[in-house]
Amino acid sequence: MIIDMHNHITVKSSPYYLPVEEYIKALDEWDVEKAVILGKDYGKLGDQQQSNLPDQQTADFVKTHPDRFIGFTGVHPDREEKQNVERVERAVNDLGLKGIKINPHAGHYPNDERLYPVYEKASELDVPVVFHTGLKAPVEGTRVKYCQPIFIDDVAVDFPDMTIIIAHAGYPWVEETILVGLYAGNVYVDISTLTQIEGVMGVEVMVPTLRKLTSSWGAQRVLFGSDGIFNLEDTIQAVKNADFLSESDKAKILGENAKKVLKL
Repeated sequence: MIIDMHNHITVKSSPYYLPVEEYIKALDEWDVEKAVILGKDYGKLGDQQQSNLPDQQTADFVKTHPDRFIGFTGVHPDREEKQNVERVERAVNDLGLKGIKINPHAGHYPNDERLYPVYEKASELDVPVVFHTGLKAPVEGTRVKYCQPIFIDDVAVDFPDMTIIIAHAGYPWVEETILVGLYAGNVYVDISTLTQIEGVMGVEVMVPTLRKLTSSWGAQRVLFGSDGIFNLEDTIQAVKNADFLSESDKAKILGENAKKVLKL
């Protein structure tokens, strides 16, 4: 079983918008059983760029193939605390979404206490929270200073019952990611977009990062993610071809760990 823990859709007005059939075609081609569609709220920055993703659009996308897609909401501390909490409650209880995405590069640190009521609600509802970390998105106005995994340590300490996923392995701050989760069993990591970063930077990223993560944590908290259907092939093959991983470890990374996180 392969579960993609990190995928996206765009608002329908985006030039990068793809119909659901393109996703199903790609998932079928690479034997991916399910994909998580992450929410997006970049706060005022996203409002200006008209790129924030409404939860209803995510929910409607998931409903086209509920056996293949799982949706997450997104929040940003530019919103009122009450508004964010109510958004999470509606997303989970009314729309059937299963987690929360936080995008710090849109202007805040993960340990921003304006988000603490959201983390309290996530703990109460028992849904995972994904944090964008590492390389910032190539979007005007995003800032890389907010993307270091070390700022998630406060969140992991203050909310030990909340499942935390550090996206993109925190690259290039992989050692920070490892330290944050070394003694925190509620912290997971996904390996999404690392093969794409290789292409941008011209250096090997995926294999060294995967080796560091599994050497320090083991494979039980490492999650496969693509960051887009265009990355599925390279990321799946990287895991399958990693000769330092056992077949059991590969199965955990590609899907078994995600089943646990998503309670499937």
